[in-house]
Amino acid sequence: MSRATQHASLPYRPAIDGLRALAVVSVIAYHVYPRSAPGGWFGVDIFFVISGFLITSLLLAQYRGNRGRIDLVDFWLARARRLLPALFVVLAAVLVAATFLTLPGRRGSVAGDVLATIFYVANWRFVLGDEAYFGQVASPSPLRHAWSLAVEEQFYIVYPLLLVVLLALLRRRATLTWVLAGLAAASALLMAVLHHPGLDPSRVYYGTDTRAHQLLVGAAVGAFVSGGPGSVSRDLVRTVDLWCRRLAMPALLVVVSAFWWADRAQSAILEGLAVPLSLLITVVLVAATSPASSITQRVLALEPLRRIGMISYGLYLWHWPIVVFLNDQVLPVPTAARVAVQVLLTVLLSWLSYRFVERPVRREGMTALIPRLPRMSRVVCWASAPLLVVGALALPAAASRVAPSTPVGATGEVDLPKTTYQPGGRMTRVTLVGNSIPLSLATNFRSSAHPDLQVDTVTDVGCDPLDVPRYSDGKVQDDSQSCRDWRASWPRAIADEQPDVVVYFVSQSLVTDRQVDGKVVDFGSPAWVDLIEANLDQARESAGESHFALMNLACHSMPTFNSEEIERINDPEYVRTLNSTVTAWAEKHDVPVIDQYSLLCAGDEMHDTINGVPLYEDSIHFTSESGPIFWRWLAPQVQAIARGEDPS
Repeated sequence: MSRATQHASLPYRPAIDGLRALAVVSVIAYHVYPRSAPGGWFGVDIFFVISGFLITSLLLAQYRGNRGRIDLVDFWLARARRLLPALFVVLAAVLVAATFLTLPGRRGSVAGDVLATIFYVANWRFVLGDEAYFGQVASPSPLRHAWSLAVEEQFYIVYPLLLVVLLALLRRRATLTWVLAGLAAASALLMAVLHHPGLDPSRVYYGTDTRAHQLLVGAAVGAFVSGGPGSVSRDLVRTVDLWCRRLAMPALLVVVSAFWWADRAQSAILEGLAVPLSLLITVVLVAATSPASSITQRVLALEPLRRIGMISYGLYLWHWPIVVFLNDQVLPVPTAARVAVQVLLTVLLSWLSYRFVERPVRREGMTALIPRLPRMSRVVCWASAPLLVVGALALPAAASRVAPSTPVGATGEVDLPKTTYQPGGRMTRVTLVGNSIPLSLATNFRSSAHPDLQVDTVTDVGCDPLDVPRYSDGKVQDDSQSCRDWRASWPRAIADEQPDVVVYFVSQSLVTDRQVDGKVVDFGSPAWVDLIEANLDQARESAGESHFALMNLACHSMPTFNSEEIERINDPEYVRTLNSTVTAWAEKHDVPVIDQYSLLCAGDEMHDTINGVPLYEDSIHFTSESGPIFWRWLAPQVQAIARGEDPS
């Protein structure tokens, strides 16, 4: 028998695969068409509880069978055989697809995401990075879903070590359940403390420390029902088993219903409701693994659910990259057709992965990948991780040789006459205020070409300048603490710097509706106009003695991923309405408007190149080539504003 089959295993429970099927279907539905399951992200929570329950049951079974010993190396090798082969295939596919389907400005980020996924730290990368913003307004990472894999793998590494220590220290095995429950409570409490309603929940949603409680709830219940010397009374376990079988169907219905209401109750879930929901999942798990049959066990073991559950790991791995790469810009067909293609391709690739990669390697080890060439199979397995690292490091350079895909709706290029720049007679200090778009312009400013301009920024990536909650996709959108801090601090920064010119960039997020005092303020309504004008009044006042100017909004064509906000950003009618509102205010207050819309969106259509080079690196931010060209047009207008003249 090969080493691949020597490690401890649990009896196969078809109902567990059925529960996995419900979880993965909910996640896929949430990603391909969010309105079908707005709370479908809760499926990941189900996976966490299942993992904690099964891993604890497996380790304790090994502990009993090996006379009080757990073979950690064997456990970790088994996990590697189970998880790595399919993951590495997906990562290789992501690198290839990113070369051709990801815009230049995002290729470096994708490369970093691949590396973070290989080393199972993707969740912390997304906590510390700007994925929350770029996932909304540019292009989300094709590996954003790898955060949950990272949380689980970190658990698989640390938890067995913790379990070995606890088993050595605790005289009564029954105490193990309470220790694990206490650790789960501490993690849940940390999540509740760190979560702030109305702010970006990325820290608590992605954090290993805050999500561990769901794994630990499963672990605690797994320890409770596991047998062996010093365990919980078997009579008590049988009683719990009986009641779990009786309550499993109502518990399952509540859990499944969360796929539709969890989105509205996100704050409550993050502040403690996740714990009772996790306990309901364990009720279903106990019934699903019970030696006595129940209606819930029979329902979850139905063949269609069982087969979906068998390939659930592949379904989870493949679906999100397919959604990202086959977006509405790459596949401009009706939503129903695009969703059908995405789902069918996900199922096909998942089945192929299970049939030819996952199952053979899990059963027979590395030699099973290429059965007729066992030595070559080993070479491929051992070389896969280093090759993926090399591929990730080479992606930005290799992809730079590949022309970026043209956005749907882009009609041609902007032709900006090449003129000789005439420096002014004195140094002009200009400060750009706004989000990442003015930041990208400042980054691509060349002082050698404009020696009379000193460009500074007061920006926050992804920040909405209007301090009124956005209302989109049927709910209030979360804000970030950094954005709130920025809104409070940028006027002070302007007062300290006292630049000659302040250019205030109109944000694309202003096309959204707003919520005031619990009521939705519709875009374009008189109340919405009042909000925009009040914000501009405040911005102009904050500029103090500096010359104040507005940069209106350009048009864009970005993958929408079913986002109402991005659909509006892509819609010229919304952009024109916003620009008209801004222009009307500017004329009333004698404030100059720098009209980039007329330059970049001639004919009310998006243009994807300027003077023969790509205009945007990621559908929205200027590139290192287009930025300097745009400055040739912008710099003379800044000069004119500094002199108190009309820039047009």
